[in-house]
Amino acid sequence: MEEHCGARWGSYIWGQSIHNVRIERLWVDVTAQVGATWSKNFTMLELHHRLDINNVNHIWLLHHLFLPTINDQLTFFAQSWNEHQIQIRNGPNRSPGDMFYFDTLVHGAHGHALAADLSEEELEVYGVDWEGLHDDTLLHSQRKNNAEETGWTSWLGRVGPPEHRNEVPVESPQEWRGLAADWDIIHLWNIALAFCRTLNNTAF
Repeated sequence: MEEHCGARWGSYIWGQSIHNVRIERLWVDVTAQVGATWSKNFTMLELHHRLDINNVNHIWLLHHLFLPTINDQLTFFAQSWNEHQIQIRNGPNRSPGDMFYFDTLVHGAHGHALAADLSEEELEVYGVDWEGLHDDTLLHSQRKNNAEETGWTSWLGRVGPPEHRNEVPVESPQEWRGLAADWDIIHLWNIALAFCRTLNNTAF
């Protein structure tokens, strides 16, 4: 966006911002419905079943065994979220998918143009979810998942990404399906790790 629109237009929000409250709220739901279970399971593998998080081969094996299932669960979450009903003041309840389709049909692919005569003060509070700023669950999740406190800063005049960004590049390995319970995860991990050690004991 910054390449397309130019720097210092606030086209992209880097780092923490009160303008990101809606995505923070969504992350709370993703963590509660998908991420927390996998975090618990991987911690259990690390503590009791010889997972070494500092061994790149162990990380590859985790990806190989579980990433397709995690992606399936996240896809299911996204599809479900896109179809859930949102209560709209003074209007009918609608799903995000319905709002996107209908609003694109009515307003076009680019939506409404932002008024050109907004002051910097008006731009500073444009799109702020004030209710979300008082949601304890949301604020707790944001503090927990953003270890480095950058403070609440203006999004106007920002140039480029912050110095430290979270990034985990992952190539999707061959798919495996059918995970059910904690025992299945432990059993699959132990069998796969034992097999890998027969192939290359020093790497695993």
